[in-house]
Amino acid sequence: MGKLKAFALKNRRTDEFIPGSLIKTYKQPSPGPWVHVIEGLIERSPNPTDYDNTVKSTYPNAVSAERFGTHAKDFIKSKGYTPDNIVLSDSICSDDIDGPIYSDVSNIGQTPASQNQFLGAFMSGGLAGYPHTGILGIQAWGSHVTTTTQGGLFMINMPHIGISRAGDVGRIWRRGKSEAQSLTDNTCGAVATAINWVAANSSAPDSADFLNNYQYYTLCDILFPFKLDLAALSTYAEQMVFATEEIRSAGDSFLTGAEGITAGTVGPNIDTFYCTGTFINTDDGFNAYVDVSEFKKYNSVGEWEDLTTEFLAGL
Repeated sequence: MGKLKAFALKNRRTDEFIPGSLIKTYKQPSPGPWVHVIEGLIERSPNPTDYDNTVKSTYPNAVSAERFGTHAKDFIKSKGYTPDNIVLSDSICSDDIDGPIYSDVSNIGQTPASQNQFLGAFMSGGLAGYPHTGILGIQAWGSHVTTTTQGGLFMINMPHIGISRAGDVGRIWRRGKSEAQSLTDNTCGAVATAINWVAANSSAPDSADFLNNYQYYTLCDILFPFKLDLAALSTYAEQMVFATEEIRSAGDSFLTGAEGITAGTVGPNIDTFYCTGTFINTDDGFNAYVDVSEFKKYNSVGEWEDLTTEFLAGL
């Protein structure tokens, strides 16, 4: 007879799932707009090919965020850890568009449901996705590693950038916004604001001028050395891609440096998986993408192992 499968009804008018309609059966129910549910997660339709092509024109190696999450889970599993034995730390922007995807709520978050299979996440990011929780945040996350069985850790370091279906880089259409408003909706808005501060000021930022606004100061401080580089770029899109990458690089340097993920911060004899890249948001109703830069592991003997080639080979 086969394996029981889960299905839920979808409202064709609102495109939302109907509460209480989840059932299990051996075959596709009929009649009605039934959607197959996998491992408790409602399947989302893939993005149209034209959206894939639009994103890949800026990030040629981008893949769907859901595919990334599933592959990360399988890859770490191949290294001897099940996802329920890995505590995730997500250094991504605090923007609501980066919230999780829920299986039974039509929310606006685009972080893939496949990442929910890890423990957590410990939210180590902040504006623009820089790991603002710092050394203490790494120590706190590391202290949460499972000990009844030998657990591990997984850090994702990804600033975000929006790309609309129309090809506007650094912008997306958000739910509840008019078409005109979407044309000026910066994603990431914190990055765009920091770029503007750098352009308007001739001296490096002083933290004393950013009282109760330290994360904004940090972004301006990261970008100010690139003032001339940003000025030389002719378009908003080019500036956003450049600045997003510099913020990613700064976060990566901290997390993999002497004060970041070490035996002294996460604890001794703990395998810590680490991925850095760019999280690419899309217009409301579409799926996000991920562009992976590196995938590494800080092993139990205190050394970094570069697993990027192996990870990308199966992505």
